[in-house]
Amino acid sequence: MDPKLLVPAPDTIPVPWGWFDLLLHVTFVAHLLLMNTVVGGAAIALVSHLRGRSPALAKDLSTKLPTCLALTINLGVAPLLFLQVLYGNFIYTSSVLMAAWWLSVIAIVMAAYYGLYIYDFTFDSKPGARTLLIAAPLLLLLFNGFLFSNNMTLMLDPARWTAWFNNRGGTLLNLGDPSLLPRWLHFMTAALAVGGLAVALLGHLRRNREYTQTGLAWFLRATVAQLLFGTWFLLSLPQPAMIHFLGGDVPSSLLLAGSLALAVAALFAAWRGNVPGALLWTVLTVAAMVLVRDRLRTLLLSPYHDIRSMASIGEYSPMILFLAVFVLAIPVLGWLIRQYLRAKEA
Repeated sequence: MDPKLLVPAPDTIPVPWGWFDLLLHVTFVAHLLLMNTVVGGAAIALVSHLRGRSPALAKDLSTKLPTCLALTINLGVAPLLFLQVLYGNFIYTSSVLMAAWWLSVIAIVMAAYYGLYIYDFTFDSKPGARTLLIAAPLLLLLFNGFLFSNNMTLMLDPARWTAWFNNRGGTLLNLGDPSLLPRWLHFMTAALAVGGLAVALLGHLRRNREYTQTGLAWFLRATVAQLLFGTWFLLSLPQPAMIHFLGGDVPSSLLLAGSLALAVAALFAAWRGNVPGALLWTVLTVAAMVLVRDRLRTLLLSPYHDIRSMASIGEYSPMILFLAVFVLAIPVLGWLIRQYLRAKEA
C-alpha cells in the first residue's frame, strides 16, 4: 500500500504557518529546559541517596521538583498544540495508532507528580524510603519520555502505519525504528546534563561550592555521553537523512555543526567553572538542536507534507488575542515566582 494514501489531508489554518512554527520552537525550548531540569534533578537526587552523599542537596531538590514539574506540564501543552496545528494529520494518526499508550501519558504524569510531592513531604519523616520514593516518579517520567519518543518517531514514518492492520487495539509502538532507542537516550542524557547545570546554578546563586562542583560534574559527564548518543542517533537515521546533515545539504550541515560548536562552548565554560557562561551556551545549544530537529522532521515528511503550502484563511483575531495574553502573562508569572521564592525563604 502506498503510505501517501494513509495520510489525511491537512486542515486550513487561521494565519500563515510561520507564526505557529515560531511559537512551536520558542515554547518547545522552554519546555525542554524545564523537563530536563525535573528528570535530571530527580536522577541526581536518586544517585545522592544511593551513594549516601549530599543529603542537603537531595533535600533542596525535593522541595523544587514538584513545582518544576507543574511548570513543565504547563509549558508542554503549548508546543504540543502548535505541533497539532502544523502536523495534525500526522500526530493525530500516530496517536490513534498507539491510543492505549498515549492516553496513559496523562495518568503517568499525574502519578509522577504525586510521587514527587510524597517524596518532598516525607523526606524528613521517612529517611529509609527516600530512594524508593524518588526512584518511582523518576522511572515514570523516563517511561513517559519513551512513549513520547515512540509517538514522535511514528508520526514521521507513515510507512509504518500499516502495522495497524495487524494490531488494531491501540497498543502499537514504534519499536522497529532503529532511531527510537538512541533518540530517547539522547534526550534523557540531555536531561542529566541540564539537571546538573540547574544544581550548579543553584550553588552559584547561593555561593555553595559543593552544589556548584557537583552540578558541573554531572553536566560535563552527561554532555559527553549525550554527544555519543547523538552520534548514534544520527547514524541510525535513514541514509538520505543522515547524508543530508553530513554535507548533503549545506544549511542543515552548518546548523548541526553550529549546534555542536555551541555544545563544546558550554563544555568549556563548565570545565572552567563558569556557570553563567555554561547556562548561556546550553540554552543556545538547546535552541539550535530544536532547529536541527525541525529540519529533520521537515525532511522525513517531505514526501507527504509541506507546511509552507498549508492554506490559511487570514483570521488574525485569535492570534492577536493569544499574543496579547501571552505578553501580559509574563509579568504576572514573574510576580508569582517572586512570591513563591519569598514564601520558600520565609
